[in-house]
Amino acid sequence: MKQYYDDLFSLCGFEDEEINNERFRIKATLEKLELGPEDMERADSWVRQYHDVSLMGVRKLLGAWLKELIDLVLAKEDGKKIVYYGFPAILGPGLMLSASSDKVFVSAPDMVLDHTMGQIFNKLTPILEAGEANGLPPGHAMCSLWQAKIGGVVKGMIPVPDFALASSYYCDMGSKADDLVTAFYGTPMAYIDGIMDSHWGDFPDFLPERVEYLGGQINQALKKAEDVLGIKIAPDAWEKSQENSKQFRGYLVRLVELMKADPVPLSVVELELLEALSGSSAGRGIREGIKAMEILVKELEERVKAGIGVTEKGAPRVMVRLGHTSDPRVTRLLEDCGLAVPLTFILGSFGGVRVEPKGTYNTPGEIIANYEMTGGYYHGTEAQIQFYEKAAGIMRLDGFVAQYLYNCRPVATISHAQKKYLEEKTGLPVLSLEIDNFDSRTHSADSLRTKVETFAEMLKAKKHK
Repeated sequence: MKQYYDDLFSLCGFEDEEINNERFRIKATLEKLELGPEDMERADSWVRQYHDVSLMGVRKLLGAWLKELIDLVLAKEDGKKIVYYGFPAILGPGLMLSASSDKVFVSAPDMVLDHTMGQIFNKLTPILEAGEANGLPPGHAMCSLWQAKIGGVVKGMIPVPDFALASSYYCDMGSKADDLVTAFYGTPMAYIDGIMDSHWGDFPDFLPERVEYLGGQINQALKKAEDVLGIKIAPDAWEKSQENSKQFRGYLVRLVELMKADPVPLSVVELELLEALSGSSAGRGIREGIKAMEILVKELEERVKAGIGVTEKGAPRVMVRLGHTSDPRVTRLLEDCGLAVPLTFILGSFGGVRVEPKGTYNTPGEIIANYEMTGGYYHGTEAQIQFYEKAAGIMRLDGFVAQYLYNCRPVATISHAQKKYLEEKTGLPVLSLEIDNFDSRTHSADSLRTKVETFAEMLKAKKHK
């Protein structure tokens, strides 16, 4: 018998058989998330308006996020030991834990909530408010991602974790916010620390000691996880953990090639859904994401052949740091103003910008650290800026929108140095745009529109001289 959620889940790529097989789990999840029939109707309208549901690959991608949400919400009932990590964070340890035992569920819950309660249901605000009322108050430049995690836990929407991987290696607020979970619920935690700030000019080189130190931190975290969770890291855990990641990354590389087309065939809203999934899921979400990507890449190949795009042919092409995780209106603002976005910083790491790992290491922690050190996020400010510079030639860019989060130390500190460096090195204009990529209550699409429109008109005038 048809239920109130059937139409929305069908819109999000669920097959009829999947809905029937998961009715108990869907119903239990929606009840915990406080979502009823009216929420389904609003979500249906929201998804149709802000996501390209004409593409089955996009619909399946939305479904992948929903399946990850269901597994997250019901992980305790499924008898899983639950491990949380933050975003951005070093993903490798969580992937290895997931690959070592089918009794362990590993997730970045804040990102899952943002992409489902925000991008699909448009009902993230009550969760953020719960986070603000429980240790992360408004007006103190607290990260909205951590407000989502704490809010989801205290509202009982997502389970209390059995173990947490905390890192101040990139996000210095992450470990502090995770301490709240320990304070409230006694959750054991492992801290992974490192030294991100390299000397200007070091990248892509780095000292072996950097890998050894960070690798030692990761090894300690993995050992503590074994003790707390009662499991053993499998000898082939790294190889197993990379199976899904490699498949997904392979499709992302093909996607980057397709995004070189003019006009660009896919909205940056959907690019954000794709790139974030690879860093947020170690389970069903990423496996379903691979299936969605297989469909989507074929659809985009047809669009490129037909000359179909999301903006006009010849529109100015800009790179952004990342799309908005919870509010597609903010991300779509760029395209509404006539800008084509073929690439984001994270997606660029899959499309010829990232450098190859150096050296050979044997311990799990050092293998992970060696890989992470090749990415600008975990190296230093100049390394991140270099990614933008390289992308300019690869994607034939006309400018950059350098978003920076006012409440994020490593991103806020890069903002003006990035603008100065890129304009001098590439000769391309840079819009340094203050934003909150996880919460649009203060930095809404309307509040940002004048700056983006002005920048877009400048690029159009320059391009058509």
